Amino acid sequence: MRNNGVYTFPMRSRSVERATSPNNGVRALTLGVCAAVALLAVGFCGCRSREVWHETAGDDTAQIDHISRRIDYPTAEIHPAAYAEAPVTIRHEADLDAIQYRDSTLDEILQIALHNSEVLRELGGTILRNPASIRSRFTNSLAVTNPRFSPEAALSAFDAQLGASAFFNNNRQLANNPFFSGGANPFIQDLHEYTVELSKNTATGSTLALRSVSTFDGNNAPSNTFPNAWQTYLEGEIRKPMLQGGGLQFNRIAGPGSSVGVYNGVLIAKVNSDMSQTDFEVAVRNYVNDVTNAYWDLYFAYRDLDARSQAMKRALESWNRISAREKSDIETGASEALAREQYYRFKAAVDEAISGRVTQGTRTGNGSTGGTLEAAGGVQTTERRLRLLIGIKITDGELIRPKDEPTEADIIFDWYNVQQDALMLRSELRRQQMLIRKREMELLAARNFLNPRLDAVARYRFRGFGNDLINTDGINGGTAPASALGNLANGDFQEWLLGFEYEVPLGYRKGYLAVQNAELQLARERIIQREQQREIVHNLSNTIADAARAYKACQNSLNRFWAARELLDAYDAQDANDMDVDVDHLLDAQRRVVEAEIRYYRSRAEYAVALKNVHLEKGSLLSYHNLHIFDHQPHTSVSTTEELPPTEEPGTDDGDAGRQDVAPAEANETEPASLN
Repeated sequence: MRNNGVYTFPMRSRSVERATSPNNGVRALTLGVCAAVALLAVGFCGCRSREVWHETAGDDTAQIDHISRRIDYPTAEIHPAAYAEAPVTIRHEADLDAIQYRDSTLDEILQIALHNSEVLRELGGTILRNPASIRSRFTNSLAVTNPRFSPEAALSAFDAQLGASAFFNNNRQLANNPFFSGGANPFIQDLHEYTVELSKNTATGSTLALRSVSTFDGNNAPSNTFPNAWQTYLEGEIRKPMLQGGGLQFNRIAGPGSSVGVYNGVLIAKVNSDMSQTDFEVAVRNYVNDVTNAYWDLYFAYRDLDARSQAMKRALESWNRISAREKSDIETGASEALAREQYYRFKAAVDEAISGRVTQGTRTGNGSTGGTLEAAGGVQTTERRLRLLIGIKITDGELIRPKDEPTEADIIFDWYNVQQDALMLRSELRRQQMLIRKREMELLAARNFLNPRLDAVARYRFRGFGNDLINTDGINGGTAPASALGNLANGDFQEWLLGFEYEVPLGYRKGYLAVQNAELQLARERIIQREQQREIVHNLSNTIADAARAYKACQNSLNRFWAARELLDAYDAQDANDMDVDVDHLLDAQRRVVEAEIRYYRSRAEYAVALKNVHLEKGSLLSYHNLHIFDHQPHTSVSTTEELPPTEEPGTDDGDAGRQDVAPAEANETEPASLN
């Protein structure tokens, strides 16, 4: 309605028929509905999806019904990446001869692995037995977006909160004494309450609030100044904890609203996030370590096959020569049987070296942290294991064949430098140090709860009262306020409150328990850190000693191989010149050659694994391969530099005192083995 050129909103109760006109109640209800719509609009302003309305107020269950049907009748989704060609077995000799080889360096294999590393694969069937423990490229993103324990979740406790409410009451009651109902009996009332509040927690634990409260009251009490009246007030409030729960340090550690033993402040959440990142680094390191182990397993499998194939050919030649001799000679017949037995022994070994038995192979934690060379599988089994790790098809008609040769340089590590690197770079120690810092902060937070709760509260309020909510003109000759907001704007009615709230648990039983528990947790983590360092130094000394042992084993195996070859060459020369040669000695010499050759290449693979283990123990495995972990949205990834890392040369390793070559050049000139 319009009154003296000013629009007014009377909001008179439709329940007080005798004091007001029917249209006034309609206006009041209309304004209430408008206010409710406004509040709903405020509430829905944070909703990003239009489906929220349909799924909540509209009770649209289409999506959950679809999911429920898939749960009731589960059918696994089959991914095309799981399909592979049929494996080639030793029954298919023609297919073995037609196999194509993909000669790859270790760096190329690592690049393929990291390119396909959506999941950091582990050997031993972990992904089937315990898939929840598998790390993936989503690991860090999941930690960062955790709505309970991430840093952003902790920071959300300091976000400003906007709250609004609207309540509409229609009251009808009889009073025993009309004095308590304003002289009316029965008492009939329309009561509308509107509240809007903006609050925020500060970094020091204080709470700031700004709220507006408006109340429309239309009733039939005869002593009212107005039949329908508005009460409104605007107030600001500050609540500051002086002891328990107060201070920048406590709120950064525990967060506002925390309780004894439950701390999730910004600093705690940041440490948890950093620990999750460190766990991811360990998983990446172990993944790279397993891929490297599988590569050297495959290298040895090819060398083992090559040595056994050569031995089988030599055994076949000896069998043919002995068979060509006079058949009537009883001694020659026995020699032929010995040669035939040796041939089939070597042939069985070759078949085993081609296909191999299904084993786990060399992997992280089997004997040593980085893995102790197993080398028990054949070429095909080991190659399929490498394919599983690097994320390509299990079989595709090709066989991966290692192109790199293990280093033959004597690498001597400087113990002091290597030990310092291990104690500074190992991810496990950095994670434990973070955990110690977390326990220290939890102890500080626990001590805060030994203080009583003492809050200082300050409140200042502006009040307004009037017949209407908005109207600048007065009525009754200007002696009474016409609108509540106009009366509030005049500032005639101001109130303030200042006080303290005090609460203390008698005895502090829970507080002292929390402090004692935090102290014990801190002491435990420090003891664990000390033992972790001792364990790492122990493992590092083992790997360095093992590298020295493997290098000496290479020398001894090479000398043994040369001696066995010289012995076999001597017997072959005698046999070629029709000199009398003991068949047992000839066949034994063949066995000695193949055993020495296999042992030589095994020692070379062991040396490569041992050097890799030194880098793992001292925390430089990823940097040694020029691998770097970096964060980006939305996932954490591992990358390699464009330039491949150089082949290890003498004098280039961190902390090396010197190296020297020990094997002749022809040791590296042997062609890679093949199945045909």
